[in-house]
Amino acid sequence: MAGTKVIQLEQIGHPKRARVAQSLSPRPTVIRVEHVSKRYGGGSVMAVDGVSFSVDKGEILALLGPSGCGKTTTLRLIAGFEVPDCGRIEIGGRMVAHDNIFLPPEQRGVGMVFQSYALFPHLTVLENVAFGLRQWSGEQQRNRIAEALDLVGLAKLEGRYPHELSGGQQQRVALARALAPSPQVVLLDEPFSNLDADMRAQMREDVRSILRQAGTTAIFVTHDQEEAFVIADQVGVLNHGRLEQLDHPEAIYHTPASRFVAQFVGSADFIPGLVQGDRITTELGILPNQRGLAGGQAVEVMIRPDDIDLIPDQAGKAIVLTRQFRGADNLYCVRLPSGQKIHSSQDSTRIIEPGAVVVVKANPTHVVCFDINGVAQ
Repeated sequence: MAGTKVIQLEQIGHPKRARVAQSLSPRPTVIRVEHVSKRYGGGSVMAVDGVSFSVDKGEILALLGPSGCGKTTTLRLIAGFEVPDCGRIEIGGRMVAHDNIFLPPEQRGVGMVFQSYALFPHLTVLENVAFGLRQWSGEQQRNRIAEALDLVGLAKLEGRYPHELSGGQQQRVALARALAPSPQVVLLDEPFSNLDADMRAQMREDVRSILRQAGTTAIFVTHDQEEAFVIADQVGVLNHGRLEQLDHPEAIYHTPASRFVAQFVGSADFIPGLVQGDRITTELGILPNQRGLAGGQAVEVMIRPDDIDLIPDQAGKAIVLTRQFRGADNLYCVRLPSGQKIHSSQDSTRIIEPGAVVVVKANPTHVVCFDINGVAQ
């Protein structure tokens, strides 16, 4: 494939998969955030704590984390709705926040899609999209509105009012309005939170496709890890205002940098282990010391439910406590002889009744360990 490089994912345990990475010719950086912090409550609440990252042209970044982790505040700092206490923010190579420099939102070349969409109820679809184009000439404005509505698939609904649209259509209008002025960056704040489950899944694909077609650089915030993985090129996981890890979705899931990231981006159990040479001894058996950890080190080994097989056997020493049918699979909770509980994901047609005695086998494709402070080793 000309001009691109292919990264084999055997680095993280998936030799049969490959992902096309960024072009060999580096793309220009559009957003640069360096050591940005923000406090509230007279300085008592640290909302954003020394966050740094950059986003290249055409890239989509997801800021992921629980409520109160600082992701929306970070977005508002980039948009210009909040003033950072320290640090610097650049957009398109231009300083927009640093020391005595602070450009207001309208001067930053940023489009914003709010969680509530913030459409004007008394304006039609066309008039909502035109709102950010008031400085454009008549013909230029009409052409750009037509392009934006065609891009989001609403060309035939330009005369409707917001209350006459579905939630998904309202979101498309908000996105068209943000894209119409051709901003350098589009920021999306929990864009799918007001939609039902089926609509959310569809809109994830649609919004990603629209942003790709427009070649737009975008940042969106979400607490939904599946949402982040589906849409984003890069995912940044925030915890108490700090950026714990920034990486490709596959790396975030398979090689989390901390125990917090491991737990937040997917179900995970942690079992004690002792490093002994080229192996790690655990209650689930011997696992390979793939990272060359120092011997004698006590660690916690991350085990995901799909790493665990269950074999009904009266000679086993583990007991199935519960089964949760989840449609595509069954999630089992199993008690080990030590009393520790772990989880196993099995095919939906494979039913093991609670109370059954089983042999537990761990088959992790790669072994991720954490020290007593929850830092990946």
